[in-house]
Amino acid sequence: MLRQVFKLVAVLLLSVGFAWAESSTDFVRKQLLRLQPDLVIEQVSPAAKSGWFQVQVRGGQFLYVDEAVEYILHGQLYQVQDDAAVNLTEQAQQKLQAAKLKTLAEDEMVIFPAKNKRASITVFTDVDCSYCQKLHAEVEQLNALGIEVRYLAYPRQGLTGNTYNTMVSIWCADDPQAAMTQAKRQQRIEQKTCKHPIDKHFALGRVFGVQGTPTIILDSGELLPGYLPAEQLAARVIKN
Repeated sequence: MLRQVFKLVAVLLLSVGFAWAESSTDFVRKQLLRLQPDLVIEQVSPAAKSGWFQVQVRGGQFLYVDEAVEYILHGQLYQVQDDAAVNLTEQAQQKLQAAKLKTLAEDEMVIFPAKNKRASITVFTDVDCSYCQKLHAEVEQLNALGIEVRYLAYPRQGLTGNTYNTMVSIWCADDPQAAMTQAKRQQRIEQKTCKHPIDKHFALGRVFGVQGTPTIILDSGELLPGYLPAEQLAARVIKN
């Protein structure tokens, strides 16, 4: 996707500005596709700055384009509010991620519910990751604090190998919760295969920009990379 973005920027720098023919998001979309027909545009909407548009492209990335499609910005857009810089791109990404979380089927996750649920976290996990194991050892504590833990699979070595096979076995187990706990304790589990969502979870992790595990997504769409102790994590989750 970054290759496509840089290619698009190069074309824009070499081209003559296009005359602004219509005041609409359709014009922006049409002109961008004219420059790069294979660019996958998911949404075009007005940006915070008048005369500019925010363009969401495949992979959860954002471009910012002026109304004449003569200038393009790829990166983080900030707005100064009350003497503080607010990251508008991050806000847009969180909104997108929160919406994607709501589309996930719970029967495709391994969920550890809280009896008195106050919030939930969605965790991209790898069973052989030491910090994932450490987080899982505190799931009961998180549940007691009112935090539901919902696991998605993200085998860091990719879609082959022992870790991948173990995670398939967890999702195919008669009791996925027990299998998850056994695997996180480095105990052997029964090898199984079935129709599973591991590949889909891995692809979603790439869209979310997961670079390591555990990666925790809050209900708000905020992404927390890495492990946090249970009480710190609960305070962060409930605050949001």
